[in-house]
Amino acid sequence: MSTDSDTTQALMERAVSLLPLPMLGGLSPEQIRGASCVWGNGPVDAESAIDFGACHGSLMGQATVWYPRACRACTLEAALTAHNGHPRTCEQCVDDPSVCTERRALRRLALELRR
Repeated sequence: MSTDSDTTQALMERAVSLLPLPMLGGLSPEQIRGASCVWGNGPVDAESAIDFGACHGSLMGQATVWYPRACRACTLEAALTAHNGHPRTCEQCVDDPSVCTERRALRRLALELRR
């Protein structure tokens, strides 16, 4: 039996996975290891950070595992940007944006981050 918090957590994880991350080449070592916000470069800690989990990429021609994390303010900005830009690339949003699960997830993420 799932609870509302389980549902909210799953929705948050889905929405976070929709956010485009910056290219590895322009990031500092702190951003790559998750000690600094992947967008704003400010320090983040385990309690306040939005964790994107382990990601795979290429850095200087080498396969790399990196651990992006972000502060709430930068994640909110990224969520709003993704939410507002999403209809330009989504056929479902052209037909009926009210049933697009990705756009709804991005909106819910933005609302949660404003708390």
